[in-house]
Amino acid sequence: MVNDVLQAGLRSEVVEVDFKAKLEKHLSKNEEICENCGGLGMKVDNNVFGIKGYKHSKGITFPFNNQSLSFCPSCYNGIRKRCEHCNKLIAKSWTVCNCETTRKQKADKEELEAKKRWNKIPKISLENALANYGMLYVEDFDEYVASNAFEDWVEYQRDEDEFFDPKDLRIYITRCESIYLSAADIIENASEDLHEDAEVSNEATEQLQNFLDQWCKENSSETQTYYADESTGVIYSD
Repeated sequence: MVNDVLQAGLRSEVVEVDFKAKLEKHLSKNEEICENCGGLGMKVDNNVFGIKGYKHSKGITFPFNNQSLSFCPSCYNGIRKRCEHCNKLIAKSWTVCNCETTRKQKADKEELEAKKRWNKIPKISLENALANYGMLYVEDFDEYVASNAFEDWVEYQRDEDEFFDPKDLRIYITRCESIYLSAADIIENASEDLHEDAEVSNEATEQLQNFLDQWCKENSSETQTYYADESTGVIYSD
């Protein structure tokens, strides 16, 4: 390797890293020193490179290296945490473990919050909802159901599950949005690279907006998108 470095016109220098320091760590419950970096929170990175036209003796494409320090891929600040349920180390990219117990706790918490939210909002009858909204959102199934097919959907669920009771469902109204184009935004984007005093009059902007509104209206049926509106619930009754 030394000969290859010299032949490439490079020189090899070793940088000794000796911090001679003691790092103080204040650990909370289930935390421990990272086994990979020993608590340093850093690791040695290999930043390899090659030289155009240089043929390495062993055919290595990137034979040379400028090593440096980078953050440890296993921890933050040299500390790792174990799950209090399964006792496994939690991955660096996760704030909590993904074990079955943790997932169940998260699901239970979300369900409790959903029930609290449901109990606080006003409710309308299913008949009212079917008459005034094109789509309803069934939170329990995370599913949007067309109002004109809602009763068929309920019957299908009954056939699939003998214990299914539509009275237990949390059903929400929806809001519908279609495509919208802003003349002001289009003009602003189109003028970005023009001279600094380039502008379009308010009258011209209004003319373009009128055209866009008409165009959006003509294409609204193909772009309709429904969103759950959790401000109002729907009470199912036979």
